Amino acid sequence: MNKLRDMKKKIVSSDPDLDQKQIISRYLDLPKFVDLLRTNELHLESAVSFDDHIEGTLPETVRQSFLENIPEKERNNKTIEELEYENKLRTNISCWTLGPEDNMALWKIYGGSSQSVAISTTIKNMITSAFNWCDEGKIILKKIRYINHAGKLPDGVYTLDQHTFGLKHEAYSFEKEVRVVLTRPFGSPQKALRLPIEVNTYITKITVSPEAGDWFFDIVDYLAKKYHVNVPVERSELTILINKAKK
Repeated sequence: MNKLRDMKKKIVSSDPDLDQKQIISRYLDLPKFVDLLRTNELHLESAVSFDDHIEGTLPETVRQSFLENIPEKERNNKTIEELEYENKLRTNISCWTLGPEDNMALWKIYGGSSQSVAISTTIKNMITSAFNWCDEGKIILKKIRYINHAGKLPDGVYTLDQHTFGLKHEAYSFEKEVRVVLTRPFGSPQKALRLPIEVNTYITKITVSPEAGDWFFDIVDYLAKKYHVNVPVERSELTILINKAKK
């Protein structure tokens, strides 16, 4: 048993500056929240489907160096864009934000409306769940570094593999993102993944959108009880401030 766990630890890893006790949160609209509770599955989207077209690309200076130092024969005469696309095809990602604090921009972008929730878990819970996904590929939890892809780069790893997805343009720094990056073998087709989690032990807290009405809070509380998720269902700390402002 210990040997199997040690083997899985080689497949599942996290960035060294992520503490297992740290809380991460994900903002969901109601259908995605219900889907999570109903299926006990976490959705990892294909990197190809991301709206951010800079996602998964190397910084400009690294792109040039990559082409200069790796002969065409070794890269099968493929352009850097083709190699980046192949790397996206084999990569699946789930995006979270570091910390339990409210982020109004994320409520708007990822919750999509006042009828949304944020679920919280820990780095430790994510790693424990990821041990069950080893058959799909190699998994790493990345704390995103925000850079200027066209400017001067901070020290770090810049290579075309799972680490590419630990980089985002500094315009997105407000997200404070931590992500699960699952890498399948080269040549794998694009596909979304639905991977098993134990919702009741995985989620540590459910927070209801600060702009949600009492009726929506009651629905979320009802759904948590219906699917036996025994964690606090709380109102956002912003709710009181918003309600006072409306008076």
